[in-house]
Amino acid sequence: MEYNYHKNAGQLAFIKFVKGLVHLLIRPKVEWKDKSLKKSLKGKPVVFVCNHTHHFDGVVISSVLSRYKPYMLVKKSWYDKSGTGSFIRICRSIPVDFDTMDTNWYAQSEGAVENGYSMLIFPEGGIAREGKMLPFKPGAALLAAKKGLDIIPIASLGEYKILFGKRQKILIGNPIKSECPENVRCSKYAKEISAEAEKQVKKLYLELEEKYGKGKVYYKEDFSSENL
Repeated sequence: MEYNYHKNAGQLAFIKFVKGLVHLLIRPKVEWKDKSLKKSLKGKPVVFVCNHTHHFDGVVISSVLSRYKPYMLVKKSWYDKSGTGSFIRICRSIPVDFDTMDTNWYAQSEGAVENGYSMLIFPEGGIAREGKMLPFKPGAALLAAKKGLDIIPIASLGEYKILFGKRQKILIGNPIKSECPENVRCSKYAKEISAEAEKQVKKLYLELEEKYGKGKVYYKEDFSSENL
């Protein structure tokens, strides 16, 4: 079945409403390593990758990146929910099933990119429960490698305080170029740039911790520079 990537007026209005609600209630503080990227990324499909600390990550990060119209990968169990899932489906989202050999997400992601949209992926594949950042899965990097897309690393620090309390801190890093050599398999190259993306996200997270204090999610993780 062909996937319809272009939202109608009602859906676009809902997406704008969600963005406004996020900025009003959660008040994310967004910083860029290179502010010139704010303009240069517009209209250019890329793959955004971010650490995953909370169920709010998807809606908040996609709202922060709304000018780039990213499609985000969403766990199928959430996508299919009768209540929450109906709102997720209205927004730009693509379901992925981690319990099966699901490849539909990849085909739909390729279609999104070919239609001029970016992708937002949380390569950990789930929320860290054991105090350490989960190893990045290579799916995001494979998409970038095969389509020649830049990877934009993002780090998110905080606990999503509503209206009051410390604001969520989001740091957007510099592009990781993806140019797979002709004599190298894309799958092998994807593992290399996935490892680099994970390293860069950790560096960004360390910068946030050094500036705003230690986060509570990765309490067993040592992001000190000598370990990166």
